[in-house]
Amino acid sequence: MDDQIRPRESAPGTEILIDQGKQKYEEYQHVTRGNAQILLVPQPSLTDPNDPLRWPRWKKWLTFANGLFYAFNGAMTGPMMAGGSAPSPLAVKFGRRPVYLTSNLLMGIACVWLAIASEETYPVFVLARAFLGLWEAPIEAIVPSTVADIFFLHERGEKISIYGLSVLGGNEIGPLVSAYVIQSLSMRWAFFIVAICIGVNMITMFFLMPETKFTGYRPVLVAVENDPSIRDDLKPIGSEHRENVAIDLRDDIIEQERSRSPKKKTFVQDLAYYSTTESQLNLFKIFLRPFVLMVFPTVLWASALYGMSLSWNVILGSTVAQLFGVEPYYFSSGPQGLIFLSPFIGSLIGTYLCGPIADRVATYFTIRNDGIREPEMRLPTCIVAAALTMIGAVISGVTYHYKTHWSGPIVGFAVLSAGAQMGATLSMSYALDCHKELSAELMVTVSCLKSTVAWIWTWCINDWLDSNGTIVVFVTVACLNMVVYGIAFILHLRGKQMRIWIHKKNFLSGLEF
Repeated sequence: MDDQIRPRESAPGTEILIDQGKQKYEEYQHVTRGNAQILLVPQPSLTDPNDPLRWPRWKKWLTFANGLFYAFNGAMTGPMMAGGSAPSPLAVKFGRRPVYLTSNLLMGIACVWLAIASEETYPVFVLARAFLGLWEAPIEAIVPSTVADIFFLHERGEKISIYGLSVLGGNEIGPLVSAYVIQSLSMRWAFFIVAICIGVNMITMFFLMPETKFTGYRPVLVAVENDPSIRDDLKPIGSEHRENVAIDLRDDIIEQERSRSPKKKTFVQDLAYYSTTESQLNLFKIFLRPFVLMVFPTVLWASALYGMSLSWNVILGSTVAQLFGVEPYYFSSGPQGLIFLSPFIGSLIGTYLCGPIADRVATYFTIRNDGIREPEMRLPTCIVAAALTMIGAVISGVTYHYKTHWSGPIVGFAVLSAGAQMGATLSMSYALDCHKELSAELMVTVSCLKSTVAWIWTWCINDWLDSNGTIVVFVTVACLNMVVYGIAFILHLRGKQMRIWIHKKNFLSGLEF
């Protein structure tokens, strides 16, 4: 629980990020970047050595790498529907570690089951896929939560972009590798190899990935003087008095934390299956939260963009054999797998564009806003993502329609995937910036709605291609993407008012405990 000094009617997601010497926040923890002092958001515990935000950088990256490997393994198997709402409430109540370990174990069992079922009847295979989908869901629900647990706001965009690459990369590398494995060995070995990778990750995760959920006390830094919704409340109070109050409050918090600060956990203690629990939380109420989040405009937009962005992976995965297995290409399974190198390269480009570059764009707008970061400051990068998506869709659709050299649609796939990677990253980053305290529940909502979109494309895309051709299909889906990107303009102008409205309505009232 945080020691919160929150103003009335503040906007969720609005944070003081850069101290430009005007607001005098030197008493708070910060890092120096050039001439700017970047405040640490959220503020780490002042005295608790077990706060993940206080971990050394190597420990954070090791934990993050385990999460990336876990997400990559899950994405390689590629179920379109995953039961995101099932395991995630457990991650909120009991912590991330037990869900990671249990999910990894059951994913491995599911892959062994699939390997055996691949040579059995189809219903048995489908049942195994359903079991895998249920326990694979946390790759989209709690890995972003782990990013929010251990990294600060100014670091989060880059890390979410890398996480997005692990998911999209798994979707793209999986078909490439499995094509040659199936061709050289058999289908069952495609699943056995993934099971082996999951087993390796299970071992590294057990020993090298401690619990990241923190239930201790942290000071909270809130934008005060620059928030017009509460500026009038501060007029009777002199600025000098406000400074003294802030310093006194911080001193009081330090004194309180020192009196109750626990000892640093040993390596053996970090190996516990679970080490944190919030006994006051009701699992059923936690289960209901993702459904309530569906009325948040910010979450609905993020879910729509995430779903439409990842739909390109679904469309490519479902249609490569249909498009390239016939004339004039006649690709066998091996070359069809190599096609997925193209979207993977595109995803790498999108990761860079939506990681460091998008963070610089957001920082530019933050500096112009007197150091106050709004989640909407990431959204201008949507212009680049939308352009790449449309250009890639047109290149892919037109070149295939006119049966050009195979390099034509392959280049289009790369450009398209760069835009898709940016869209997926922007949607997750924006949603987490707006509602970081609900990260696990939030990603359940986003991933469930994404899975619905993916299922729709899987159901209809092949017949649609047969009926209307690639130009109509690819450009139509790209236009749907443009509609979603267009809403980003409205959010950029009115997103803060929407977040204040969400805060005032208190939709989650009654579901806190």
